[in-house]
Amino acid sequence: LLARVREQRPDTRVEGVFLSARKDEAARVLFAGGVGGNRGERAYVDPYDGTVLGRATGEEFFAFIRRLHRWLALPGNGDGPGRQITGAAVMALLFFCVSGLYLRWPRRPLDWRAWLALDTGAKGRAFLWSLHAVIGTWVLLVYLVIGLTGLWWSYDWYRDAAVQLLTGQPLPAREEGPKGEKGGRERGKGEAGPVSVDTAWAGFLAREGDHYAMALLTPPGKAGGPTRVRYRPLGAPADQAYDEMVLDTATGQVKSESHYADKALGAQLLAGVLTVHRGTYFGTGGAVVFMAAAGAMPLFTITGLLMYLDRRRKKKAVRLARGGAQNAATAASTTLTIAYA
Repeated sequence: LLARVREQRPDTRVEGVFLSARKDEAARVLFAGGVGGNRGERAYVDPYDGTVLGRATGEEFFAFIRRLHRWLALPGNGDGPGRQITGAAVMALLFFCVSGLYLRWPRRPLDWRAWLALDTGAKGRAFLWSLHAVIGTWVLLVYLVIGLTGLWWSYDWYRDAAVQLLTGQPLPAREEGPKGEKGGRERGKGEAGPVSVDTAWAGFLAREGDHYAMALLTPPGKAGGPTRVRYRPLGAPADQAYDEMVLDTATGQVKSESHYADKALGAQLLAGVLTVHRGTYFGTGGAVVFMAAAGAMPLFTITGLLMYLDRRRKKKAVRLARGGAQNAATAASTTLTIAYA
């Protein structure tokens, strides 16, 4: 399969191939070319004759939405200014969550209605405040999870601290190859050319058999390097982090393997940080709740802005009234008494 793909794309290096255990699903090939945190091209491939079928309809649109979400679709992607802007925005979100919780702390903190009951009978500013504060309490925990996991992709120091906190181990160093103009990396000294991974794949099948649903096979990046297979066991949730097997490319011998189910909770959270970020870690219900909370975010902009404008109008009215009262008192040379209750 890889040989047929390389015949059709001789100038592009294959970084990985997704293989489904189902016989009626196409394979997907990941080509090199991703820079600045961006993904390289992914193309569907006929698993029987190796014909490169191209990308799915609408895939470019969703790729743009992903870049917009992560980096505001600014030049440079993850290496450009967009990453810093979104990171700062996430920090601001966390600040508003904590400060908002402090500002709306009720006089009776043990009364659940003070926290969660929406005052539908209120009008004007009181109704706006109820929407802003109560609904903000409903989604507070979701926003904290979104923000705390979102910082994982924004700052390296945060990622290192999270790994150290949850696992007690430092973040392992990533292997990076030399960068070039084409394909994200150019073929350099010691880097593997087209290598057969048949033996490694056979070693994986000998160990796992047909008990996998989807597998990502990553050819070695350097001559003599291992082949990695990340796979989702049969019956596991679609958004569960994959198990991993590292095999000797030449002999197919398993050098190491790790299973998601065997990891401690902290390691599982780190392995599936993306699923936690979008709520799918908590199942379909979690995904729906996270989606609804994200959709509600403009509500706080609108209600906050309306309360701000209302406060400005009232301050202006007070200034005008105070100025008019002072002028009237001066003209009449009388004492002005204001009673306020």
